[in-house]
Amino acid sequence: MEMFIGLNLFLLFMVIGAFILWIWALIDIITSRFTEDLMQVIWLLVVFFLPFIGMVVYLLIGRSMKKISPPNDDETNKKYDHLAKIKNLLDDGVITQEEFEAEKEKLLR
Repeated sequence: MEMFIGLNLFLLFMVIGAFILWIWALIDIITSRFTEDLMQVIWLLVVFFLPFIGMVVYLLIGRSMKKISPPNDDETNKKYDHLAKIKNLLDDGVITQEEFEAEKEKLLR
């Protein structure tokens, strides 16, 4: 009888642990940026609808598909410098408002 209590307690901890990992995987997917935008949606659906298998596969494969490093300050400064240059071109009448908006959209992605 005591062995069944210990086994039930062990199984309860395993289920709680798997649930916590499942929630963590969902939160990690939602808060991360992937190399391809569609991958975030795909991983979210896989982990949500196939909880245990999806979580294990995401932990083994999916985490490597995330963007590795956040943009550093040099890259950010280059973006804003380029944005200031194209704004000056817009103000000087060299480019149109549509060209400016298109270039700005490319930069801020």
